[in-house]
Amino acid sequence: MFSKCTNPKKQGEIGLALAIAYFTKVGYIVSIPLCDNQDYDLIVDNGTLSKVQVKTTKYKSKYNNYIVALRTCGGNSSRTTRKMFDNSLTDLVFIVTNSGEQYLIPSKHICSVNSISLSSDKTKYLVK
Repeated sequence: MFSKCTNPKKQGEIGLALAIAYFTKVGYIVSIPLCDNQDYDLIVDNGTLSKVQVKTTKYKSKYNNYIVALRTCGGNSSRTTRKMFDNSLTDLVFIVTNSGEQYLIPSKHICSVNSISLSSDKTKYLVK
């Protein structure tokens, strides 16, 4: 899925496009925030507004489970910032793996601030 991505931004763009396609397919109205400095990537509406953060991953653990980085890293060449995941700032996390699997996890079910493993207990959140 991400083999031709030249950088993480391109990988994220694919994830965002797939999230938009998924939510549109299941009947949500999808809105894209004007700027990219908020804690979510999309707003979806099915009668209730929900903030969605989109994550992508191509990394697997030694147990062959995908690992999803939840924290956000950014900055410039002189300064890097890291922002830990806060499950109170979004409602849903949409995840796309390198093999094309898609997960939709309610943020309140994520307790970690750094990363999560998409092990067998996460299959209930698989949407594709």
